Amino acid sequence: METYLTIEGLAQHLKLAEQTIRRWVLNREIPFCKIKKVIRFRLSDIENWINDGGVNTLASDSLDNEVDLFDEPDTDETTVSDEAVAGDV
Repeated sequence: METYLTIEGLAQHLKLAEQTIRRWVLNREIPFCKIKKVIRFRLSDIENWINDGGVNTLASDSLDNEVDLFDEPDTDETTVSDEAVAGDV
């Protein structure tokens, strides 16, 4: 069975700050999986990544579809349209 780590667990495992792991995830510098909205790290992927010198071969080359990995996406209820703003002026 594959072992998965949380951001906190990986930070402890690698003896790094959680913020460092989060930055690497945002920059797609470390292999991770996203299960629904939860980020996890396969221990085998991390070990291979370390053995390869910290080069993420699993990440896509394009960041065009980058989304905020740690926050919930905006819903229609919280989005204000340009027309609503223009009507308030």
